[in-house]
Amino acid sequence: MNGRGKSRETLDRSIGPAIAYRVASRAPHPEVPEDRYRPRGALDRKQKLDFARRAATAQLAGLPGVVKAALGKGGPSGAMTLPETPPDSSATRAAVELAESVYGEQLHQHCLRCWYFGAAFAQLDGDRFDPEALFIAALLHDIALTDRCRPAPGQSPCFAVHGGSVARDRLLAWGASTELANLVDEAIALHMDVAVDPAQGVEAHLLHAAAHLDVAGTRIGDLPRPLLADIVRMHPRDGFTGAFLSAMRREARDRPDSRAAVMWKLGMRLPVSMNPLNRSSAR
Repeated sequence: MNGRGKSRETLDRSIGPAIAYRVASRAPHPEVPEDRYRPRGALDRKQKLDFARRAATAQLAGLPGVVKAALGKGGPSGAMTLPETPPDSSATRAAVELAESVYGEQLHQHCLRCWYFGAAFAQLDGDRFDPEALFIAALLHDIALTDRCRPAPGQSPCFAVHGGSVARDRLLAWGASTELANLVDEAIALHMDVAVDPAQGVEAHLLHAAAHLDVAGTRIGDLPRPLLADIVRMHPRDGFTGAFLSAMRREARDRPDSRAAVMWKLGMRLPVSMNPLNRSSAR
C-alpha cells in the first residue's frame, strides 16, 4: 500500500484490531504563560524576544524526556488503544482529497501521524474532543507550506495563520458548518505557538502537542514506545526531517517576523534532527 493511498483507505476500513498499550495515568496539562501577542500578525521586536524566551524555556524543560527516550529509558504504565479509523464525513473525505493533491509524501505522512498522536494525547490526558475537527486540522495544518497553497512573501505574516484561513475557506465551500471551520482555522493558526492551553480549544491543544511531538519529540516520554513505533510504521518518517527543515528555512527567509523565523534563529534544526522518533523510522 503506497503512502498516498493510506489516508483514503483508513476512511474505509479499520486499521486492524485495536491494540492496547501501557500508559501513565492522566497527567496534568503543563502551565501555559499568557500570550502577549495575537498570532494573526507579524511579531515586533519585543514579541520576538518574549516568544524566543518562552520557546527556549520549553525546549529545556522537555529535554530530559527526549534524552530518556533517545536512550530507550523510561516508559509510562496504564492502558490505552489507538482509534481504529479516522472519522468519516463529507468534510473529512474532501480534506483527504485536498491533502493528497497538494502535499509531498513527507508532509503528507507527517500530517497523518499528527492525527494519531493527537488522539493518543487526548486519551492520555482525558480530553474530550471533536474527532472530525482534529482530523481535518491535523491533515491540513501544513497546507500553507505546499507549493499550491503557500502565500507569497509579504502576502501573509505566518504560514500557520494563512493555512488556517485556507482550511476555513475550503470547509465553508464544502458546506461544513461555521463552527467546524472556525475550530479548524484556530487550531491550525495556533499550532506554531510555544504552548496551547486546552482553554484555547481542545483540538488546538491536541494538534499542537501532536505536531511538536512529531517535529521535535516534545512529550515523547508520555506515550508508550510500542504505540509510537506502530504509528511511525503506518505512516513512515522517511525524508521528513530534511523536508521539514527545508520548509522552515524558506519560511524564515520569506517571513522574518514570524514564529517560524524566531524558532529557526533559535536553532530548531538541532531538536528536529535529534528527535528520537527518527530512530523509529530507521528500525
